[in-house]
Amino acid sequence: MSSKANAGGMKMKKILSIILSAVLMLSAVSCTKEIQEGINTLIKRISDLETVMISINEYYSNTSKVVAALEEHDMIRSITPVKTGESDAYLVTFVSGHTLTLLQGIDGISPNLGIRKYDDGIFYWTVQYGSEEPQWLLSNLGLKIRASAMAPLMKIEDGWWQYSYDGGASYIRLCEASGEPGKSVFKNISISDYFVAFTLSSNQVFQIPTEAYFNRVISACSTFSSELSLATTLLAKVDTTMAVKDITQIMENNQPVGYKILLNNGKEYTIRSGKDEQPFTFAIKRDHSDWMDYWTVKIGDGDYQWVIKPNGERALASSMSGTPRLSVRDTLDGLYFVYSFYPDINAYQWLRDANGNLVAAGSSTNLAFFKSVSVGTESVALTLADGKTIYLPFYYENKPLIVFRTPSGMEYNNQTFLYTGVEANTSYTIEFTINYAPSRLQLDAIGMDGATVTGITRSSADNTITGSISFKTPATLSGETTRVLVFMTWGSQVTMKVLEFKNKTL
Repeated sequence: MSSKANAGGMKMKKILSIILSAVLMLSAVSCTKEIQEGINTLIKRISDLETVMISINEYYSNTSKVVAALEEHDMIRSITPVKTGESDAYLVTFVSGHTLTLLQGIDGISPNLGIRKYDDGIFYWTVQYGSEEPQWLLSNLGLKIRASAMAPLMKIEDGWWQYSYDGGASYIRLCEASGEPGKSVFKNISISDYFVAFTLSSNQVFQIPTEAYFNRVISACSTFSSELSLATTLLAKVDTTMAVKDITQIMENNQPVGYKILLNNGKEYTIRSGKDEQPFTFAIKRDHSDWMDYWTVKIGDGDYQWVIKPNGERALASSMSGTPRLSVRDTLDGLYFVYSFYPDINAYQWLRDANGNLVAAGSSTNLAFFKSVSVGTESVALTLADGKTIYLPFYYENKPLIVFRTPSGMEYNNQTFLYTGVEANTSYTIEFTINYAPSRLQLDAIGMDGATVTGITRSSADNTITGSISFKTPATLSGETTRVLVFMTWGSQVTMKVLEFKNKTL
């Protein structure tokens, strides 16, 4: 091979070497650039996180305050929408006076901090790395950190996530800071007139009631308790003089929901019509083993159960101390119904269904003991949940008034309400005067304790009736007294008076 050819080959190798070196150099520069860009991106992520760390720590602090409000049974007085950067937020004011700003849909950070309810019913802080299951965030003693007690204070130092549970006095390492996005503590915040519902990233939900809703429920419970008291009065006592002096219809949202009734004894009751579905039904049932009336309650479509007092006895419907007083109590899971008895009204018991579950106070506050209220021309008909109907007549100012004159040879004791001195197998006559008597007033009398009514006389002048009632005592007197029942009937109204005579042999 000629020298010229050798020279050409050497030159070509040199050119190829230069090209190869250039290619390698360009490749190295390209790789170094990509690595540097990755490093710069990571540094920027961490720097951005450090910038928003104040907001993140404030978010965790507000989360802790929300859980504290839940555990302290605080309620929400007002919620005002506000704008915080590009995020929707709400300024929340609690009844206690505390305020905080809740962000809707805030971006989380990795690792993910959250809260979760433990078996003891308390919320504690958790931490989640990537797609792993959440773990309890622990103190340096290995104890769970209660969410309502404190909020973890986060920071990045030397490229590591660190948290403090003692206000920044000391920190514990979590993991290396990657700058990756994560989940927020609250997956969703739902606001209504009744509750603010918080859905956690773990899908657990808790609710904090609004003050307005709580007050409506308490008012409804008070009205319901008043209805139970009225039912006790109407069913447990034979008070034929009770009448409706005034009645006013109650309207809500342009719909009739009940009545306010003023009785002639001065007592006023609010009675709601139970047209809507009720979470429970109270009723008075008779136990045929002792022929006594007791309070019962039915939850939903279940069976009636006896209402039990704290001492284990059934609630007797014939005494005010046996009348349940309904209310609600706030728990970590919401509002639930309770009941108590006079005079220990603070010694409440949970209202439970047949399976022992608590009965929740839902969004409806239309609680009603009476199934329906019907206003007629002569009376008001109150229909109970078990179908029993009570009629209350209207009160008239000039209601018939009957006055009796003490028979000759007898005395009337104003302390004992007794006429003295009747003997066995003897006839007696007692005179009467009826003032404000309607034209069609009917007068009847019935003998009791073996006595027999032998005659009634009457004469009318204008609106006054005078007359007498004659009766005969039995051949043998038994017991302490002999009674005569006197009835006045006009229209649909009836009044009864009891004439009671002390037996002379006793």
